[in-house]
Amino acid sequence: MPLWSPLFPRTPAVFETRLSRREAVASLQAATARGNITATGSVAGTVDATRVHLYHRTPQRNSFKPHFRGQLIDTPRGCELRGRFALPGLVVAFMVFWLGFCVLWTVVTAMPLGSLEPMRLPAALPGVLMAAIGIGLVRLGQHLARDDPAELSRVIRQALQSPTH
Repeated sequence: MPLWSPLFPRTPAVFETRLSRREAVASLQAATARGNITATGSVAGTVDATRVHLYHRTPQRNSFKPHFRGQLIDTPRGCELRGRFALPGLVVAFMVFWLGFCVLWTVVTAMPLGSLEPMRLPAALPGVLMAAIGIGLVRLGQHLARDDPAELSRVIRQALQSPTH
């Protein structure tokens, strides 16, 4: 398990349906707002025959909410939507850069020539504090979006129900 897995979880999900791929795409598109401000619906994103990208719409901005990314795969009984809930890639890349810089700052200021100098420890404090703030922001955003995967799953399951159910 990578070191960053607890901070940037990636949760796999599979949704089965008896609908054909074409019907599943149409049904998911009907349940998905196209992303503009005046659209109705709690889920926005894009759906086509090869890719699905969905996220839960909320009034407040939260870059740390999980998005569902997946693809529809044909099966003998219909199709499956396979994918995962994860933070957007740009958010993860930015936070890895942020935290990496904080670690670099802390190491360079505390150990300038490879030896730990106790008098330089206060200079390392800003790097530690900035890393803590970054981790805190990620955790707060995840806490505020804690129900998003369940809401997305509910909308996906509802959209993928076959008409005979």
